[in-house]
Amino acid sequence: MYKKLLFLFFMITTTFSQHHPSIHQQQLEYYNATYVQPETTDNTQFINPILSRTQTSSKEVFGYHPYWMGTAWTNYDFDLISTLAYFSVEITEIGGLGNLHGWPVVSLINEAHSHGTKVVLCATLFNSDDLITLLSNPLYRQNLIDNLLEQVQLGNADGVNIDFESFPVSQKENMVNFTTELTNAFHATIPGSQVTLATPAVDWSNAWDYNALASISDGLFIMGYAYHWSGSETTGPNSPLSGPGYTLTWTISDYLEKTNYQLDKLILGCPYFGFEWASSANTPGSNTLEVGNAKFYSEIEGLALSYGKLWHQSSQTPWYTYNNTGWNQGWYDDSLSLSLKYDFALYTNLKGIGIWALGYDAGREELWNLLHEKFGEAELELEEKNIYNIINPSPIMIHNIYPNPTNSSIIISFSTMKKNSLSKISIYDLFGNLISNTSTYTTNMPFKYVWNGLNYEGEIVPSGTYFVSILQGNHRDTRKLTIVK
Repeated sequence: MYKKLLFLFFMITTTFSQHHPSIHQQQLEYYNATYVQPETTDNTQFINPILSRTQTSSKEVFGYHPYWMGTAWTNYDFDLISTLAYFSVEITEIGGLGNLHGWPVVSLINEAHSHGTKVVLCATLFNSDDLITLLSNPLYRQNLIDNLLEQVQLGNADGVNIDFESFPVSQKENMVNFTTELTNAFHATIPGSQVTLATPAVDWSNAWDYNALASISDGLFIMGYAYHWSGSETTGPNSPLSGPGYTLTWTISDYLEKTNYQLDKLILGCPYFGFEWASSANTPGSNTLEVGNAKFYSEIEGLALSYGKLWHQSSQTPWYTYNNTGWNQGWYDDSLSLSLKYDFALYTNLKGIGIWALGYDAGREELWNLLHEKFGEAELELEEKNIYNIINPSPIMIHNIYPNPTNSSIIISFSTMKKNSLSKISIYDLFGNLISNTSTYTTNMPFKYVWNGLNYEGEIVPSGTYFVSILQGNHRDTRKLTIVK
């Protein structure tokens, strides 16, 4: 019965999650129609080159600044942002550039550069037919590359981010060709520049060659949100870390498999927004009664605190519900759920994390504090400890537990000072009860052990907190893992 319900939920998730406009496209179209961009009062003429970062993290923090956020950048902590993408200039089907949306914003670029933050220009095209016209014509592709180079050089900027959506499967090979041409041109013309791509959480039609694109470019920004979206038929998490159906855990596993584990090219995009729907009831998964509204973090966090924030254990995200002549539900991410996502990116050793979108917090401190905790001075202290461990290595060390949390099997990556030596791997529950144990000879380093989520009697373990302990001789390393069903 459980398997039938799980399959039904998976099919429902599949049905309403695919083939809809992304939040990038929806908000660009909305603000193009409603936002009146003020006349520029920026009298600065000279754009300064980028300075070296005084605070260097090993991980990328990549944030989009949509043009409609105006001067919200004056409240950004650029010391915590490694790359800012200005969203966006709009591409035509023949490789021209339409609305530049105020690019280049000189004072913004200068402020970012003074902190060593790279500024890249995001270029968007969201029409399938136009993408076919553009990508299938080498002359149009070169025209676009030339135009992007011109604009990036005009802004003394540091690269480009490409956001193509409603992507046609017929252009899979041409997209690889374009990315190769674009990356080669930027690297040759602007040494040190970066080329990144925005890519989907789920490749519904197998239109993306993740492996080739990751190899060629400097990174893939995985849009890890809108698993439920404004037009969803049921309420549910915008960015579920775990649970049945499609989740961030599933997405990252899919990318790792398809890119041949190019961890250093994957950026986990996280949401500073959520959705609220009118719903048929006050329970998760209720039918929606109308198209939902996307809300910035600054607004939806306030609503959650007002109505009573709830926690959805399966997806590891917050939500709320209230009755105002009918039930309503809001689903989003807060500092706790984002912390779990950042930990997930760190545990899996991805290139870093991304944000859609900067400014959506309206200056609230908790999300900046979280970035500081995970990628600021605290992260640097951890790096120093890791450097010490490399110089003075522990006899046994667990490197990664992936995926964590998980709802199925889990990969434990560890190394020992002695190859071809016997290591005992044990799983304990929160109360110290032995759940599973095995012994194995470690050969290549790091060694990978897969635990299938079963106890020593072959039964599936329930949701909860567990500990993996690896013992070799008198030396032991222990880490926490979470099972979510």
